Amino acid sequence: MQACYIQRYGNAEVVRVGELPVPTPGPGELLFRMEAASVNPVDFKIRMGMLRALQAYRMPAILGNDAAGVVTALGPGVAGFKLGDRVAARLDKARMGAFAEFVVARPQHLAKIPEGVSYAQAAAVALAGLTAWQCLTEVLCIAPGERVLIHAGGGGVGHLAIQLAKGLGAHVTTTASATSHDWLRELGADACVDYRDTDFTHECAPFDAVLDAMGGDTLLRSIGHTRRGGRVVSIGDMPTPEVATAFGKPWLVPVFWLLSRRPRAAARAQGVAYRYWFMREDGAQLARLLDKLARGELQLRIEREFTLAQAPDALRLIAAGRVRGKLVVRP
Repeated sequence: MQACYIQRYGNAEVVRVGELPVPTPGPGELLFRMEAASVNPVDFKIRMGMLRALQAYRMPAILGNDAAGVVTALGPGVAGFKLGDRVAARLDKARMGAFAEFVVARPQHLAKIPEGVSYAQAAAVALAGLTAWQCLTEVLCIAPGERVLIHAGGGGVGHLAIQLAKGLGAHVTTTASATSHDWLRELGADACVDYRDTDFTHECAPFDAVLDAMGGDTLLRSIGHTRRGGRVVSIGDMPTPEVATAFGKPWLVPVFWLLSRRPRAAARAQGVAYRYWFMREDGAQLARLLDKLARGELQLRIEREFTLAQAPDALRLIAAGRVRGKLVVRP
């Protein structure tokens, strides 16, 4: 089968597209033919080896973390799915492999694609949608009427988080370039701030909760502009010690404690709850998001589609940033 893979960590030049064996599903696994895969910032971070302390991969490692397609084989012990089912998944972090003609997945990470939802939509909502949903409902615990700040509203996570936060009854402010403001207001943003020439800390009242995708100074200013007792979650800064525990790597706890000391200290001084979030695979939550797409309650922007042979170009584009919505790879 054709696949986009790496044989070592490194810059964009280490990415290859070529022939690899079709994987065989083991016990508790199934195989599906990829019809669409999504491109995410975590993909180029994996390529660079930025996450290998948390998750190292055997080489060659097929890139890509979420995909949609048609079930073609069932391993022993698989229940709830049959050949021909249309499915989508945020794949197992320990394996990934979305950028290939055939993909192995675990049933607990899969959701069936409802009528009216395309493969591209299903793949594109998986990782980004789960990230947004878990940040909003499990970490920030958004309540109706709360003031929420979502950074990078035009990005893959951001444009979904705006809609999901509105669905939870929040008043949503987002930062994005001015060219995206009309679109983001259509998605439900109550206020849009141009990050290039406007300081949100001067324009907005303090927030109850913040979803940060930028890290660094933006994260520190966000913590400082959150009310006492508020909550901040980041997907763009350094992991906090809880992440090491969640990955079963207790020896990394002191490392992440050191790397995340500035935002944690700022949060402690401000009286704000803060942590980094690394989303988890969850087929039941993904099914809920797919249902929202089918009902028209969630809109998804696909900025551009690439062939599998062009997957290295898609990875370069996502690494460069400034992508509005999502990028999709097709076979």
